[in-house]
Amino acid sequence: MPVNQPPFGGAGRRRRNRLSGSSIVSWERCPRGWMVSRRLGLRGPVRPSMLLGILLEDAVVGLLMESPPSDGTSPKGYATWLDFMGAPDYEKVDTNPIDSIEGIHDWLHSLVPAMAEHVHKVLIRQWNETPWKTDDDDIEKIQQVNIRKQIRSGLRMQINEAKNCLDKGGGPHLELYRTIGDPHNPPAPRWGSTPSSNNPIDGFQEARQPINWWEAWEVARPWMKDPRIIEPQRLHHPEGWASGEMDVVHRWRENATIVDIKSGLHGGRPQPNLETQLRFYRWLWHQTREGQSQKVDRLEGWFLLDTQVHCIDAHSDEVMNQETKRLENIRDQMSKVAEQDWSWMDEDGTPESHPLHCPHCSGTQICGYSSKPENRALREFLPKLKNIDILQTQSDSTPISDLPSRINVKGIIDGGWTENENPYGETVRVANLRVGNTHVTIEETEAGVVNPETWRGDVAIVNANPGHHRDRARLFLDSRSHLVPQDSQEQWTRLGLIPSRATVSGEVVSVNSMEGVSQNGRPWTIRTLHLWDGSGVVEIAAFGSNRSRTFDSIRVGDKVTVKHGELGWREGSPQIKIGRATIIQTMS
Repeated sequence: MPVNQPPFGGAGRRRRNRLSGSSIVSWERCPRGWMVSRRLGLRGPVRPSMLLGILLEDAVVGLLMESPPSDGTSPKGYATWLDFMGAPDYEKVDTNPIDSIEGIHDWLHSLVPAMAEHVHKVLIRQWNETPWKTDDDDIEKIQQVNIRKQIRSGLRMQINEAKNCLDKGGGPHLELYRTIGDPHNPPAPRWGSTPSSNNPIDGFQEARQPINWWEAWEVARPWMKDPRIIEPQRLHHPEGWASGEMDVVHRWRENATIVDIKSGLHGGRPQPNLETQLRFYRWLWHQTREGQSQKVDRLEGWFLLDTQVHCIDAHSDEVMNQETKRLENIRDQMSKVAEQDWSWMDEDGTPESHPLHCPHCSGTQICGYSSKPENRALREFLPKLKNIDILQTQSDSTPISDLPSRINVKGIIDGGWTENENPYGETVRVANLRVGNTHVTIEETEAGVVNPETWRGDVAIVNANPGHHRDRARLFLDSRSHLVPQDSQEQWTRLGLIPSRATVSGEVVSVNSMEGVSQNGRPWTIRTLHLWDGSGVVEIAAFGSNRSRTFDSIRVGDKVTVKHGELGWREGSPQIKIGRATIIQTMS
C-alpha cells in the first residue's frame, strides 16, 4: 500500500514539520540549510528543470497507464493522457496490430512526440507565469528532442520490467489478476479502469494458462500517482510524524521494488541524496505494514536523460528498529528548534549545543548541494541590507524577531468542536473560547492535538499561537499547545488583548505562488513572499481575492512595508496574511 490517510484524519498535504525523504536529505547535509528551506520555507529562483521534472513524471505515468487491445488488433493512435490534460489539436499516428511486448513498445514509442510537444507548451506557459525564476536563457535550452528522449527512457525501463515479468511466468500474483483483478491496494492506475478500481478486466486468460505478452504488461504495471485523483497520494507513519510520496512501486514479484524517477543525468556519479530518500521510503513502508504484508527488497532510481537504473541496497527488516531510533532522534532534534529563535544565524557560527549546529557554515551562509559531501560549496541565502532601518523608523514596524509567539489563555469551551476549512482548503477543527462577552476562535492546526472530551468546559491553554482570521482574533493550536490545571502559575493573557495584527518592514528575499484544490473540490490560490529585516525572516501570504495587483507586482529585492497584516501561523513559523485592512507600501 503506497498510499494511506493521515492517522488523525485531516488533509494529507505536504507539511513542513513532518519528516520526509527530502527533509532528511537536507538535514543530514546541513541542519541550518534544513532550517532555511524547510522551516522558513525560503526557496531560490525556480529553474526550468524543477517544472520539467514534474511534467515529465506525469507524462511517463500517463503513458504507462495505457493498455493495448488484448485481441491483437490495432490500438488507437494517440495518448489518453493528452485528452486528460485538455491538449488541443494533437497529431494522431497510424498504428499496427500488436502481438508482443516489443509491439507495445513500438506503439507507445510512436505516441511520444505529441506528448513531448504538449509538455513543452505547458512548460513554457508555467515558466511565463512563474514570479521568480532564473534567466530566460535557461528555458531556451529545453528542447523537445530531449523531452521525447526522456519520456521514451521511462517507457523503455518499464518495457524491460514487463519482459522480466513474462520471463518469470507472471510472478506469484498472476492467478489473482485472472480471477479477482488487481490484488494490490491501491491498484495500479490504468486509463481503462476507474480510479482505485480492483475489478477484473477483460483480456486475462483462464487459470493455469502460460502467461502471454498482454498479461505481462498488465501485471507488471506498477502503482504510480494516479493523475485522476486530486487528493495527495502519500504514505503516512502511524503516529503522524513522517510521510513520503513515492513515484513508482513495482509489486508483481513476491517483494516490492520502490522506484524514484529522476529527469536528469546519472552519468555514473554517486547518488547519496537518492539513496537517503529511497531508504526512507523503504523504512516508511516497513512501519505501515503488518508482518505478513508484502516486503521491499529493491530500491531503484530511474534516470530519464541517459536511461540509467541506479540500484540501491534496501536494507533488511532486521535493521528497521535501529533506523526508527535514528529517525526519531532527527525528528526530536528538529522539534527542539523554537520559533523566533534566530541565534543560529550568529556570524561566529551556530553554537555546538544548538540543534542546528553545522561546523561548515555560519551567519547567512549554508552548505550547498554536492554529490561529494567533503567538497562543500557555501552559498548566501540572505542579502546584506541597506536602508532598512529608515524604512522601519518611518513605518513604526515591529522587528520580525519580536513578533509575538506563544501565549497562555483561560476561558470556556461550551459549544463543542466543529469542522471548518482553512485557507489551504483543508478541513480543520475549531471551537469557540469565551470569557464573559469576549469570544475567540481556537483552531487545531495539527491533527491529533485536541481531544474533544477533555478540551471543553473551563480550560487553561498554554503555548497557543496568537493570530487573526476573517476580521477576528484567533488562537492556533499545535503539538506544543496543551491544557494545564486552572490554578497553574502561568502568565495569562486576556482574550481581549490577544495580539492579532502586525506591521513589518524588510527586503523581499523570496517570492512564490501555489494553487490547489480543497477537499470539497474548490480551487484555491496563494502568493507568498518572505521579508528579511536583519533580525529575522517572515512569510507574507495573500490568498485568493486578497491578492492585489500591488502585491503580485512585488519582486525579490524590493523594500516593502506591510501595515496591519493579519498574524497567523504555519506549522511552527509565524505568517502574516494580507487582509482587507492591510496596507502594502513599497520602496525602490
